[in-house]
Amino acid sequence: MKIQIRLRAPNGQARLEIDDESAVQDLITLIKAETGLDTFSLKYGYPLKNLDTTQCATVKEMQLRGETIVVAPVERTPASADAKASTASASEPKPFIPKGIEPDETSLEWPEKGGYIVLRVMPDDNSCMFTAFGGAIGLENPSYKLRQQVAEYVLNHPEQYSKAILGDDPIRYTERMKQMDTWGGAIELSILSDIYSIEISSIDVKSLRVDRFGEGKENRVIILYSGIHYDRIAFAMDLSYPVEVDVTKWPTDDDDVLAKALDLAQRLQNLHYYTDTTDFVIKCEICNWIGQGTRDAAKHERETKHSQFGEMIIQ
Repeated sequence: MKIQIRLRAPNGQARLEIDDESAVQDLITLIKAETGLDTFSLKYGYPLKNLDTTQCATVKEMQLRGETIVVAPVERTPASADAKASTASASEPKPFIPKGIEPDETSLEWPEKGGYIVLRVMPDDNSCMFTAFGGAIGLENPSYKLRQQVAEYVLNHPEQYSKAILGDDPIRYTERMKQMDTWGGAIELSILSDIYSIEISSIDVKSLRVDRFGEGKENRVIILYSGIHYDRIAFAMDLSYPVEVDVTKWPTDDDDVLAKALDLAQRLQNLHYYTDTTDFVIKCEICNWIGQGTRDAAKHERETKHSQFGEMIIQ
């Protein structure tokens, strides 16, 4: 008997028809052909549960009963001495909503793709850039790993990353970058783009400028910069789904996703979801020094090696 199976995947929704006596592997083959994915997990229900296909010989034995199957991409990260990456999703707190912003203001419906472009807010722990990027490429506990890789890359490329470029002696720079309370920025994004051979598109909320690190690469991830903080841009098939089934990598010739991410950044700009770093008052959390803007903060960090700063709100 023929049965209809509804799919929800990163490339949209689809309906498959298959004989219920067909082997489960035949269904997997159909899903691969429909979604263009080679590796994925299958989920169903609410809240989402893993669909275990290993215990079933035929499609009939899966007892789907009209359930929609969610196809969640799984990244296969090659094991290497440099990366030592995990295929597990990033270990990070569940996304939270910024203060003063409503939940429905951090996402935009994308009807053509059957889902939403969403802001995944990173913890405010001085490692937000590493967490935003690392989670997008599927690393577990990304901050420590990426810091080590950046430091190693700098020392292995002394002509490219000299004191003039880094603003500090390379040895001191790498020692500081390995510390979990040191901020990451443009230099580190450029290095990570080279290490992982992926374009990193960083959208500035205030100006809506897109800075591309690693242009010419095949795939991209998108992060959002709000002055002193980085967040991740993702595609969610449903807002109720966990971050583990987010889509966070796209081909660099996919202009639609970048345009949609800019639409979301425009909404956040209207909500003033950014810090004006040119004149904001900043305080060192270590010695209580007070300065103005990122230039003062960078100078204070060079002089004292203090790297924990917070914005002071003047009433």
